[in-house]
Amino acid sequence: MNYTTDVLIIGGGAAACRAALSAADAGAQVILASKRPPAQAGATSYPVAEMAGYNAGDPRCAGDVERHYQDIMTAGQGMADPEVAATLAAHAPQTIRQLEEWGVPFEKEEDGYYVFKSCFSSQPRTHVIRGHGEPIIRAMLHQIRLRSQITLFDDITIVKLLTDGSACCGAWGFCADGTEVTITAGAVVLATGGASQVFERNLNPADVSGDGYRMAFEIGAELVNMEFLQIGIGFSHPVVNIFNGYIWEGMPVLRNCHGQEFLSSGLPEGLSAENVMHEHRRHFPFSTSDCSRFLEIAIHREISEGRGSKNGGVIADLRHMCDAQVNALPDDCGIHHMWPIAREYMLRRGVDLLKQPVEICCFAHAVNGGVRINANASSTVPGLYAAGETAGGPHGADRLGGNMMVTCQVFGAIAGINAAQYAMLHARKLPDDLQAQIETEKSLLHKNVNAASVLEHLHHCTQRHLLVSRTENGLKTVLHTVGELQNELLSAPDTDDLHIENNALLSQLFTAKMMAAAALRRTESRGSHHR
Repeated sequence: MNYTTDVLIIGGGAAACRAALSAADAGAQVILASKRPPAQAGATSYPVAEMAGYNAGDPRCAGDVERHYQDIMTAGQGMADPEVAATLAAHAPQTIRQLEEWGVPFEKEEDGYYVFKSCFSSQPRTHVIRGHGEPIIRAMLHQIRLRSQITLFDDITIVKLLTDGSACCGAWGFCADGTEVTITAGAVVLATGGASQVFERNLNPADVSGDGYRMAFEIGAELVNMEFLQIGIGFSHPVVNIFNGYIWEGMPVLRNCHGQEFLSSGLPEGLSAENVMHEHRRHFPFSTSDCSRFLEIAIHREISEGRGSKNGGVIADLRHMCDAQVNALPDDCGIHHMWPIAREYMLRRGVDLLKQPVEICCFAHAVNGGVRINANASSTVPGLYAAGETAGGPHGADRLGGNMMVTCQVFGAIAGINAAQYAMLHARKLPDDLQAQIETEKSLLHKNVNAASVLEHLHHCTQRHLLVSRTENGLKTVLHTVGELQNELLSAPDTDDLHIENNALLSQLFTAKMMAAAALRRTESRGSHHR
């Protein structure tokens, strides 16, 4: 099947939906191509958190938007793009007004928004949306249905971006039934999400496998900051959920499979477990920037060295965190307001945190880097734009909590508008060498390889060597393993059958290689990269 459109948007999460809306409102005909229906695709609405943090300064308060920008740059430790970060901070406030107009409910307190001081922020600015990002996706899907210029294909796996020799001009892939699809477009927006599926333990759905990074790089786009991966502690059993930073202020008791409290034994002299947990109240993700890093290091060590619990985590006991105990704590992290929400959310999922210990472990969460963009959301390839977790530049070595959700809205809108304007100035033309461009990928999708087994091998390696504690030998092990697995794919027998699962295999092998190569070159520790 062949289709032609002004703007092709690849992905199904918040950035993709926002780009589709802004491109359509700019006068473009739009195809939104997603592997799954948007309500089931991408990380935005994936149910692993009781709430979504949403960062925006208050333009009514002098200097507040500027302080948001400064916090992004401070957390980024020299790795965030100043112009892109400034654009994010400047546009953030108006996105809240837009989402509210579309029906997204933000948590309120008295006569204003409830905000708290989230990860790496200097002051409270993180707004709260209950139900994670699902209300955002629901609201935008309603808007998409109101716009006849948007055609939604929710069963297409895009495998390859196409070029006319100088610019991106469309994409090629397959429908779920195996039908080949070519889409010619005046401009393309990549919003395929991140790549935490590269790891054994992650907080993303199965469709988030690094496709955007691979496809963009293959046509010459630059990647940036791929070594900076957000890693976070999460509930791992009996449910999977983010273990938000404010919970550490309640001083959970951690034990390994032998019933031993292990955190104190690995700390430097003069540093207590209480000090470490108190510091971690300030942020969810792992960071080398403060002593909270010893929590993830200790948990990952216990599991890697065989002292994990029966389901592959460590035991966390929060049964003492009743209302009286929590309300007696000083609160500069939102625990008084947020802990009851978290507890109620977990209870709805069948877990009473006041009656049963749970298991936790370290998860891959979000990539801070990606396809390099400028303030116009343009990649380094003409006609190709990127937004959301696919894009690199808005974040650096660490990322403010609540900044990914707002990034999807800000740069989704910018990418859609600019893609529409670009498409109207450039003719849409199918490349003459189409078959040559897709030949390699088409061949690999017909390889009879056990993709699940190869990925299991990859994930075991990355979980151990590319997650929390990275060493030169460990990173070289990742690169060696990727090379062996790529050879296994290349040498697999050809078949007439289409193996679309090989696409995720291709993307994950590529992304693991990029992450490990970048991490190997950065011999220091900085932010989320612990060398």
